Amino acid sequence: MSDETIRECGHWDGTARRLCRDVDGVRLYATGLRCARHTPAALTHRPEPQPGPGWPAHRKEAA
Repeated sequence: MSDETIRECGHWDGTARRLCRDVDGVRLYATGLRCARHTPAALTHRPEPQPGPGWPAHRKEAA
């Protein structure tokens, strides 16, 4: 067996009674690994959040 783990979508499709298991474009969310069709935003029919500017310039670096 290899030590490499396969990253697959863990969204449960209750209608089909199975996991999605898509492996393309899978990212980690608070709800687990999700493909682009099953992100939290996609499930609520909202656009994906866009990357922001990062750490605000007026704040000092964390010590």
